[in-house]
Amino acid sequence: MREIEIYLEEEKIGVIGNGEVKEFEIESGEHNLKSKIDWCGSETLTFNLNPNETKTIELSGFKLGKFMLPIGLIIGGIYFIFGKQLMDSPMALIVAIFPVVLYLVYYLTLGRNKYLRLKEI
Repeated sequence: MREIEIYLEEEKIGVIGNGEVKEFEIESGEHNLKSKIDWCGSETLTFNLNPNETKTIELSGFKLGKFMLPIGLIIGGIYFIFGKQLMDSPMALIVAIFPVVLYLVYYLTLGRNKYLRLKEI
């Protein structure tokens, strides 16, 4: 839903949206590529580009990120269906949600430079 900034040698060369494919023309040589969204980003990808060579770089979200929404919906559904029983035992809900919250908090704090992934294909 939001655009991600693309940086080559710490200089912004463009933005890319979800599902978009973009081409950037750059000179041959060794390059450092990085992506950023808000305070989060990717680790730096270093690659060598030869004259007249084309490289394909894939940009994706953090590992297992696509499963966070379904897992959250499942936990919410279970809580909705079995709410009264879980209210008697709030520890069950905490145990169910804690790993998901901890995983997300890591990628928004200490792992913020692993929030996005760049991979040469």
